[in-house]
Amino acid sequence: MKRKEKESLKNSSKEELAAQMKDAHNKLFQLKFKRISAPLSNPVEMRILRRKIARIKTWLKEKNLAEVEK
Repeated sequence: MKRKEKESLKNSSKEELAAQMKDAHNKLFQLKFKRISAPLSNPVEMRILRRKIARIKTWLKEKNLAEVEK
């Protein structure tokens, strides 16, 4: 993931992050489903999506903690 993409995710609102996480979960599910029926053309894509989901969860948690502290 490029630095600009990471920064844009980090600066997104909670609603945008939640929507992006939902999309990433759906893509990951589809890749897992495709992997069962046939080999994937790019198996590294699953790892990239899992890491993206983890980053989004981290930033959502940070934003929630910042709100609680206020």
